[in-house]
Amino acid sequence: MMSEKMKEWNAENYAETCGRVTEQGVKLVDVLKEQRSERVLDLGCGTGVLTSDISGFAREVIGIDSSPAMIAYAKAAYPDLSFHVMDACSLMWTDYFDAVFSNAVFHFIKEQDALLDSIYRALRKNGCLVCEFGAAGNITALLDAVALACEKRGKAYTLRFYYPAKEDYFSLLEYHGFTVESIITFDIDTQLKEGYAGLRNWINQIFNVEMEWFDEAGREEVLAEIEAALRPEQWDGANWHLPNRRIQVVARK
Repeated sequence: MMSEKMKEWNAENYAETCGRVTEQGVKLVDVLKEQRSERVLDLGCGTGVLTSDISGFAREVIGIDSSPAMIAYAKAAYPDLSFHVMDACSLMWTDYFDAVFSNAVFHFIKEQDALLDSIYRALRKNGCLVCEFGAAGNITALLDAVALACEKRGKAYTLRFYYPAKEDYFSLLEYHGFTVESIITFDIDTQLKEGYAGLRNWINQIFNVEMEWFDEAGREEVLAEIEAALRPEQWDGANWHLPNRRIQVVARK
């Protein structure tokens, strides 16, 4: 479901280094639970942790992800649940789900018109979209540091992620036929819990395309420069912190 070519996710590394994404997602599952939906699509299910949580209250839940490695991991971890490799912009269902749920995925998809049309088609009448993802202003210091390190080495970095303003996304949802029941933005302090290696572990996952531009020595230089730029504000002496700006949506067909 990535809007531009991205290296295949390493599901094992993701499970070890990106657990904080799942921790935040548990709160979003609570928002979904309030909708009392029976059929739920977990869009961008990753390793399947939240899909399993949803199965505790939904009659049917299906997890999809564009990453074969993620789906293979999810199937092995939760063999009783249904998982499929699928493009979120080309969902196979029509008028089927009571809810489409998605945590920390939409910012990887720049084709938002195709995405929202696909979700709208998959939902039943009065079905709801419950999603949360990066908003305008998300991880700005890190993005600036990555861009500067790449550009110093002759690489033209361009933002591959989609971080909209709340007002813009409200308008986009309405344009695609949704009635917005709730749309909020908020800040969270994401602590990377792997000690000093935490930031580079995260960069190697999320910025894997950019890191492939460099050989091993060059990558080490880039990572060290990014760490030096962020250390004064985002290193607490034990762990790194990422200031995230999130947008959360509940919208109905």
